[in-house]
Amino acid sequence: MRVVATKILSLFILCSLFLNLSGCAALKQKFTRKTKAKTGAPVYYQVKKYDIKPSIDLYEKHYIFWINWQRKLVSELGKNFKSDIRSTQEIVSNLEDMATLLTDEKALELEPHINVLGEIKGIVSKSDMTKANETRIRRILEKEYRVIKREFSPVKMARYIREEYKVMDNENSGTQSD
Repeated sequence: MRVVATKILSLFILCSLFLNLSGCAALKQKFTRKTKAKTGAPVYYQVKKYDIKPSIDLYEKHYIFWINWQRKLVSELGKNFKSDIRSTQEIVSNLEDMATLLTDEKALELEPHINVLGEIKGIVSKSDMTKANETRIRRILEKEYRVIKREFSPVKMARYIREEYKVMDNENSGTQSD
């Protein structure tokens, strides 16, 4: 009986010694709040003024974007309403960007084509695409594609690129901006 009591006592002392040595410091750290790192003053970057001028490369970039969006719309017209809307927006946007890079007389020649495709944008956004509308729109898109590709290719427009960007009137504020 004495032997068992001494074994239990020595086991108890041994366990308490291990617990005392290991401690609960890791457990305590786990449940204490960490201090938040203080953020320094915000960093401001100086805005650089880029001297970008109209170029045939920029015109060609918008021309290629226009071709790809136009092809996508012709091939997928009527399959996905949101895709059709996005395609028409991109087509009109790229044509407008092409017009801003051209001299005034060439931009005026491109304007009727932009207006026709703008009307198509309005028809497509109404979301009631019938088979008749789809066929009519596809024919108009194919015709405009051929005409614009033939008359406004980058090779033909190289000599009609502006020297500087056109200063446009801002309708909201009445001021001019670059």
